[in-house]
Amino acid sequence: MTADLIIRDANVYTMVRPGRRAEALAFQAGRIVVVGANAEVEALVGPQTQVLSLPGRTVLPGFIDCHVHMTQTGLGALGTSVYDVSDTGTVLQVVAEAVDRAAPGEAVLVHGCWFGGLDRPVIAADLDRIAPRNPVMVADVSGHGCLVSSPAWEALALPSGIGGVLRDGSGCRSGRLVAEANTLARYRYYASIDDAQRAEALQRAAEMALRVGITTLHALDGGCDDGHSWFRERDAAMLLQAQDHLPVRTVLYLQSTCVETAVAWGLSHIGGCVWLDGSYGDHTTALLEPYADRPDTCGKLYFADDELEGFVERAHLAGLQIAMHAIGDAAIQQLLDAYEKVLVRHPRADHRHRIEHFSLPTVAQIDRAARLGVALSMQPNQAVVPKEAHQHMPASMRYLGPERYARRHPYRRILDAGCLVGGGSDSDPKPMGPLIGVEALAGHPDDDRHLSAYEALLLYTASAARLAFEEDQKGTLEPGKLADCVVLSADPLAADPDTISQIPVDMTLVAGRIAYRRPGNDA
Repeated sequence: MTADLIIRDANVYTMVRPGRRAEALAFQAGRIVVVGANAEVEALVGPQTQVLSLPGRTVLPGFIDCHVHMTQTGLGALGTSVYDVSDTGTVLQVVAEAVDRAAPGEAVLVHGCWFGGLDRPVIAADLDRIAPRNPVMVADVSGHGCLVSSPAWEALALPSGIGGVLRDGSGCRSGRLVAEANTLARYRYYASIDDAQRAEALQRAAEMALRVGITTLHALDGGCDDGHSWFRERDAAMLLQAQDHLPVRTVLYLQSTCVETAVAWGLSHIGGCVWLDGSYGDHTTALLEPYADRPDTCGKLYFADDELEGFVERAHLAGLQIAMHAIGDAAIQQLLDAYEKVLVRHPRADHRHRIEHFSLPTVAQIDRAARLGVALSMQPNQAVVPKEAHQHMPASMRYLGPERYARRHPYRRILDAGCLVGGGSDSDPKPMGPLIGVEALAGHPDDDRHLSAYEALLLYTASAARLAFEEDQKGTLEPGKLADCVVLSADPLAADPDTISQIPVDMTLVAGRIAYRRPGNDA
């Protein structure tokens, strides 16, 4: 036997256990056949073998991002966006330019506005001055809100009395939609996306993933007309058609409560960002105690208890792994209640039902999740970056108050309790980049949020593979597993923790083939 590709002279972390290193790998027919010393792979060199000598480079298992909205990520990259823009005038200028490019009457969608971070509020009247005839939607970066112009409001024809239509002090509609109104508005707006756009979006998202070393995406895509998702079922159908032709691997979590569809399509996973609650900025995250800046509300639960329990039971009995979005402690409590009631009635070992985000758990909820075997899909790059995200911290602290703010995302406590945790990005809205998340945790000054760089890397490798029942195929570099790996220009375990995100990804290999090579990389 000869190898198709050999890596030698490298610093290889297998992620099997701390300290387990090698210097060479051999791949054949898309699988790893040797992990060891340079001498162990020499006999596998043949006339057609590609040999990569990588002195000074570090090789890791291909990164796994456990929380990506793949279609939305691609659309956000391809379309008009205002990510990281805090100046309202600039946002309106971008909207105006998009309207100028659009045909008369054509709907315009602008991605990635953080309404809570603007220097002054923007309302429907601002959009109406720019686009009196074009329907315009400006989507909040969180996904939990949007702003629509008057033509868009008329075109959407939302039901009278629907919840989540925000009004100003005089009772007039402001154009901001949250909760049910946001979900239905986005669902109807996204109906205009055709299959060509979806296919292009999937390809773009896959290419973005490769550039940051990701070889597998847990794609939280699709939906159905159940009122709990603004994504379309067609998104998931297109991904299933395309996934064998994409340059990254995907694991589809059908973002829906339609158990029958998941079973008919032969899926193993259901849910994802099926929202139990919303976001802090819109005061729709469900809390056990009132908001610090809005003592009149504890946020909102989007499911009734019996409705949620019914879905969990149907999906559990169908043998599916369930994933649900729960940010606030009240939403986490509701989901843990549903999981426990169903598991008591219908025990199933190693179910690994998931909670997405798990942002504000109590100590008791952490211990309960561990006891029930509930897996946690969390996003370190979104929530705990101690430097670049400082501009977001005052707002979050204002919503929660200092005491609750201080107990957000306690990764150290969660891991010490024995919970299975996988890392993700929540792209879109946040950028994909596992090394951003590793830096966020390894460089975090708070004990409750600090992990070693090795522990943080596990969230995107071995633990992430377990989160989707793929530990026999992915997550570590061992003979027999898929030949997916990432080549970094430096060692993240030896680097200053505050510089880990700056380490370039030199190459990303999928199935033993180079799927991405950084421009200028001489390897």
